[in-house]
Amino acid sequence: MSACLTGLRTRYDGSSRPHPLLDYISKNCIVVQVCPETLGGMGIPRPASRFMGGDGTAVLRGNARVEDAFGKDRTPEFVRGAEETLAMLRLVGPELIIFKEGSPSCGVRRIDLAGAKTAGVGVATALLSTTGIPIITEEDELPF
Repeated sequence: MSACLTGLRTRYDGSSRPHPLLDYISKNCIVVQVCPETLGGMGIPRPASRFMGGDGTAVLRGNARVEDAFGKDRTPEFVRGAEETLAMLRLVGPELIIFKEGSPSCGVRRIDLAGAKTAGVGVATALLSTTGIPIITEEDELPF
């Protein structure tokens, strides 16, 4: 689960966005917290980031990049964070992934592309979607 959804203050601005059903989830599941952006070497707080040229799938193909609010290319950190998250996934073997919608790492249906909210996936979501493990967001209904 995205660490910010568990109450950890790992978002770019140092805040969290606890899942509205966090108590229920934690009573019925073993929750493993992950923040791809911190795993990729970015600190807290950090400048907000957005996609340029495509979403997380395009980033992994080398056709797009992620840049921060100052225009610095953060693609290497996002790719590394996705790879580290995949390594954790392989160790844990989850049945379900719950990610933060809209995140440049964890977005499942929408992202910020050059300043506009648009359909797309985050970098970690793009990489983890290849595993076949279901990925949902805090906006989705829980399957349990």
